[in-house]
Amino acid sequence: MSSNDPRRIVLATSLVPQRDHALQTAAVASWRAAGFAVLSVNGAKEAEQVRREFPDVEVIAVERTAEHFAKKPVPFIHDLLAALRKACGGANLADCTVGIINADIYMRPLPGLAPAIRREAKGALLLGPRVDVANRAAFETYAATGAETYSIGYDYFLMSGDLLDDFADSPFCMGMPFWDYWMPLAALLQGRPLKAVTTPVALHVAHETRWDGTIYLFFHALISYVIELCRAGLRRDTSAASRQFDLMFDALSHVYAGVFERGTEKAPGADAPAEAAVTALADFYDRFQEVAVHHIKSRAMPITIGEVS
Repeated sequence: MSSNDPRRIVLATSLVPQRDHALQTAAVASWRAAGFAVLSVNGAKEAEQVRREFPDVEVIAVERTAEHFAKKPVPFIHDLLAALRKACGGANLADCTVGIINADIYMRPLPGLAPAIRREAKGALLLGPRVDVANRAAFETYAATGAETYSIGYDYFLMSGDLLDDFADSPFCMGMPFWDYWMPLAALLQGRPLKAVTTPVALHVAHETRWDGTIYLFFHALISYVIELCRAGLRRDTSAASRQFDLMFDALSHVYAGVFERGTEKAPGADAPAEAAVTALADFYDRFQEVAVHHIKSRAMPITIGEVS
């Protein structure tokens, strides 16, 4: 399909060189089999190696990465979105269907998958959870049961191109936490409908996930961006519902500001914040994550994508 073909769906990912090559190759092949075009966005230092390892994938090299705080050269989500916008070419953005997906996600060959995505993604953000499997061989043998256990977060998002401008530049990046909460919250707070895929489309080989102290940076970024989006909507009208929203926003802003300040500033006469203050900040983050997950899930319309085989 040409870049102006409205049937074209473009997926952006960030393939990782010298790691899980067979797994990523199977993932890319599954996306292509479903009819998607594939882009890999990588830092300039990794781009050439990705081109060598995945010669049939279009690689977009970007100068900036999050390496200085993520400790690895992962690209920013905003740069993947910019690559998708460019991939839409001269097409009307509303007619262009695009998505972001983690590099280790296998898409099952469900009949009617691409047409259903194009239909459901019009003006909405599709949220894609995954089902964990034991190994790569299970990609071929997996059989849907109707009682799947899905991930709490999301591993892929699909949308029409007119949503691309909804997402401001931010610290969120591939391979690091909370971009999968930030995207649906950003869309939702700007009035976009969310749709949660309830078909077991995406499979993922289970593995241990470890985060270091940078997780708190992304917690702070998530809350800060939510607060900023809420601030932009302050006093939009004078209805009772709007006044209640304004009050809740003021409470969140005030409470978080105090908890963050105490949890990050040195205690009097000490070289670090008080332990109780750090614990209170970590607990605030945990509670905020619970609220964010509930808020997203309760407002996302469940949809079936493709035909369960």
